[in-house]
Amino acid sequence: PKIKSSDLKGIDTLLGSYSTTLYDSGYGRVQNIKLATKKTSDVILMPGETFSYNSTVGQRTATRGYKEAGVYLNGEVTTGLGGGICQVSSTLYNAILLANLEIVERSNHTFKPTYVPAGQDATVSWGAPDFKFKNNRNYPIRITATAGNGSVSFNVYGLKTSDDYEVKIVSSEIGSIPFSTQYQETSS
Repeated sequence: PKIKSSDLKGIDTLLGSYSTTLYDSGYGRVQNIKLATKKTSDVILMPGETFSYNSTVGQRTATRGYKEAGVYLNGEVTTGLGGGICQVSSTLYNAILLANLEIVERSNHTFKPTYVPAGQDATVSWGAPDFKFKNNRNYPIRITATAGNGSVSFNVYGLKTSDDYEVKIVSSEIGSIPFSTQYQETSS
């Protein structure tokens, strides 16, 4: 086997944990979140290994069980297969930040999502963008996840070392861009 039980000794300390509220915004979105959460749970990442959300979750298709739900596309809200899975990637992103692991690739949405504070999201889409992080520690880490009972939660376990420090995420608004509404008549 690639990983032996001896490799996993001592990775039982919680390094980072994050939860978001799972609003019941329709069967499709909830189903997609549960599928993506299941794919990203019980992951063991060895030292130096990089985790790719898209590679782990795979392509979001109807044959793989994904449903139509709301998605952001080209600055607009529409529907698409796999809508809602960005809540999973964003929840994981925050747990990874709190565990002080190296972020390799991460993009934010063009809109502020409702499930995390501004600037704390990680948008994903099959092909690109992706969310990637690296286990930059000297020991394996284990990731667990759950979706249900009103929340999506991730825990990152590892070995606490003497040089670890507590990570806090602080989000603040530094400005805003005023907008105006313009109405345009059409022949219809």
